[in-house]
Amino acid sequence: MKIRRKHEMKVVLILMVLVMTFVVTFVSVSANFGYHTGFVVKWMKSWALSYIVALPVVMIAMPSIKKSLAKHIVD
Repeated sequence: MKIRRKHEMKVVLILMVLVMTFVVTFVSVSANFGYHTGFVVKWMKSWALSYIVALPVVMIAMPSIKKSLAKHIVD
């Protein structure tokens, strides 16, 4: 599957949010509840909710963050 250059950043953000929420929810659920019956179900529910919330936040926030950061970049 080919991805156009103009969509590259969106695809990177989608995959990064997927990986980050997956790892963070694993750590959070395992630290708070331990590994027991139902762990995977609890983790997947937590991950799904986190992903649904995090993806739009990142997609909305990233342009502003990039714009603000660009003012401080020196070539």
